Amino acid sequence: MINVQELVPEFRRADAQAYVETYPFETLQYQAAFPLQFQPTLKWSAVEAQFGAKVMASVVDFNSRAPRFGRNLPTKIEGDMPKLEIARDKVETDFNTLRELEDAVRRLPSGPTRREAAQRVLDWHYEDQVFVRNGVEARNEWLAKRIASTGKYKLTQVNNEQGIQSIVDVDFAIPAANNVNASVDWNSPTADIIGDIKKIKRMAKLANLPEPRFMWCEQETIEQVAQNPGVQKFTATYVANALGLQQEPGIEEINRALRAKGLPVFKVWESVMVQESKNGNQTVVTGWEKGVVTFSVTEQLGNTQHTTSADEYVAAGVAQKTKSGIVLIKTWGVEDPITVITKGTAYCTPTLNNSKSIFLLKTILPGG
Repeated sequence: MINVQELVPEFRRADAQAYVETYPFETLQYQAAFPLQFQPTLKWSAVEAQFGAKVMASVVDFNSRAPRFGRNLPTKIEGDMPKLEIARDKVETDFNTLRELEDAVRRLPSGPTRREAAQRVLDWHYEDQVFVRNGVEARNEWLAKRIASTGKYKLTQVNNEQGIQSIVDVDFAIPAANNVNASVDWNSPTADIIGDIKKIKRMAKLANLPEPRFMWCEQETIEQVAQNPGVQKFTATYVANALGLQQEPGIEEINRALRAKGLPVFKVWESVMVQESKNGNQTVVTGWEKGVVTFSVTEQLGNTQHTTSADEYVAAGVAQKTKSGIVLIKTWGVEDPITVITKGTAYCTPTLNNSKSIFLLKTILPGG
């Protein structure tokens, strides 16, 4: 291992830090549904809390001691904080490209083309910092969507081929009774979608749980909902141009009608990630369990718990270190063959809170 500046003299840690700090990273939906929560230890834990009604104070005598009330504590669902890592190399052929770009910058006259070439040189130096940060974010997005749509996740040699080789199961213990099948597959025009939604609302009330206010799903599910004759009839009452002018309502019209009847509204969670195997094959995945609608009380489903990685405490070594969000980024060089390695590391995992109040509705039935 050698200092990256021995291979790329123009590399500067301060410039690398500025590059990632000013880069317009895409905001992923997990960041709102599972906001960051720092943990001082290498453990994560899920929490069950009571929603809605406030805890009442006591009426007490003057000159008496105030009574002490309980605090919501973590459940027994806990585990070790996992380590997420991703790295990418710049190899000899990439160095040849850099020299060609640098030569172009020297030869081109001042103007937009020269500025474009200069930007490509800058990107060559620091673009892998963005790549590894995005890689950690993408894995968190996938984990969060697995948790949100199934209440658990499983790491296997298929969906995590380049990582842990043993199967890892994490289950946030959504009650079995909260896993519900639709009365009829939502692909069918006879499906009673509004009836299914009302059923979940009744189930929450009978279980003495707060009524769900949000329904999380993918765009494909919303399109099925919009095509359903029962939903179109239900929505038409609240949409002025529905009669004759708009046969298929949009999500805003559907949600307006649902809200008017005191029913939960839809929230679409649409994103894709790339799953890469050891041999370089890439597969586009969404992470969401197909056809599932997740009912929740709030728009926050849990937290992305994280802690400081061991490498952040180490000052020795020749690697250049930067930080982007919760991701520690290291860059160093190798002499034979000449290589610049950029690695991103984060100790983190999304965790589901209040699992007892989550309902999972399967809208695609066996054979559907």
